[in-house]
Amino acid sequence: MRHAQPHIAFGRKAQPPRYRFTTRNYEHFQVIFVRTGVLHYADARGAAALGPGCVALLREGSVFDLWTEVDGYQGVYFAVIGDPNPHLRGESYALKAPAEARTLAGCMEREIAAPGPEAQALLGHLGWAMAWLALRMADSRSAPRAAADPSRAWAESVRQALDATVYTGQHPREVLAGMSLSYRQLARHFKKARKISPKCYQMQARVEEARRLLRFTRRSVTEIAYELGFSSSQHFATQFRSVTGMPPQAYRRRLA
Repeated sequence: MRHAQPHIAFGRKAQPPRYRFTTRNYEHFQVIFVRTGVLHYADARGAAALGPGCVALLREGSVFDLWTEVDGYQGVYFAVIGDPNPHLRGESYALKAPAEARTLAGCMEREIAAPGPEAQALLGHLGWAMAWLALRMADSRSAPRAAADPSRAWAESVRQALDATVYTGQHPREVLAGMSLSYRQLARHFKKARKISPKCYQMQARVEEARRLLRFTRRSVTEIAYELGFSSSQHFATQFRSVTGMPPQAYRRRLA
C-alpha cells in the first residue's frame, strides 16, 4: 500500500510579544528550542514558562496553548508533517533541554547562519536528533504516571495501536484483539483517558490523515478513500463531512 512521504521543516523560530496560539487537535509534530525570550505553554496538567534552554515538544493530536507576554521569543524548530510513527502523536510537554539538545540547537543555529555543503541534509539530521532526545525525556516523565495509573497506560497502548493502523481499515476490535484485556475493558480505559471511544478516535485519526493527503498531495478523493481503508468514496465523504462539516472536495477547494 502506498503511503505519502512525510515532510520535514526546520529553521529559525520567533514570535512577537502578545502572540497566542490555541489548538484542540494539533495537526503535526514539532520541537521548538527557545534561545532567547520566553514562550509560555499550558495544557490540562498546568502551565510553564519556557526560557532560554527550554524545549516545547508538540505532538500531533495534542491539546495545548502557547503565548508570549511582554517579550517574544526566538529559537530554532524542527517539524514533521505526515509521519505515521505513533511516537510523534500523544501528549505535548514543556521540557528543560539537556546539554545534548542545547548543543544540537546551537549547531542548527550556526548551520542556518552559515550553511555549508549538504546543509539541508545536516539540518534534517540535527533536527531529528533533537526531536528524539525530547521524546525520550517525555517518555521518562510519563512512565511514572503510567505506572501509578494502569488505566492510563492501557489507554496509551490503545492509542498507539490505533494510530499505527490508520491505513489498514481494520475495525478497532481487530486492531486491539492481540492485547491481554477484552475490547470492553480497553474501551473503558481509553474513554476514561480520552473522553472518546476507540471507534470514534480511529475515525477522527483517519479523517485527519485524509485532510493531510488532501492538502499536501494531488491524489483524488477516491484514491485517498481506498488508501485509508474506506469501503467506498461515498462512505469516506460521509465520514469526512461528519468530522469536518464539509465534503472532501469542498475542503480541498477551500485550501486552493
